[in-house]
Amino acid sequence: MKSVVSFLALIMLLFLSSCVKNRPEGEDVKVFSYTDPIVNPPDEFMVVFNTSWVGDRVATVKFDSNAVWMIEKLGDGRINLFMSNDSLNLPVTYADTLGLRSGKVYRIIVNNVYTSEFNNFFVGFEKLDIAYEGFEPKF
Repeated sequence: MKSVVSFLALIMLLFLSSCVKNRPEGEDVKVFSYTDPIVNPPDEFMVVFNTSWVGDRVATVKFDSNAVWMIEKLGDGRINLFMSNDSLNLPVTYADTLGLRSGKVYRIIVNNVYTSEFNNFFVGFEKLDIAYEGFEPKF
């Protein structure tokens, strides 16, 4: 009986993970590949990473103005996401809100250490209507 319950739990986890492999349907948001530098992106965008092998994937993004951004993982929860500036790697567990500076190159690091399944992993960015000057944390 215990093995049947374990098997059913495994099937349920596989089903749930298959629901988050691809870009959400019906979204009209600009999508960038992690392989090309992103410069002056729109106020809402996504970066897609191919995580079909173990290791790091790195995208770079540079903004044209100081702003507060919400950064969100949109994919397999087993994948690690970090925002990096010149001196700090900041883990993003699910979503985070950060003040990002114009002209600075940020690295978006996606780390896969758990699976070799073919997956597309998305990181969502949305510019928020919050004043950058008074917002903390700035990154």
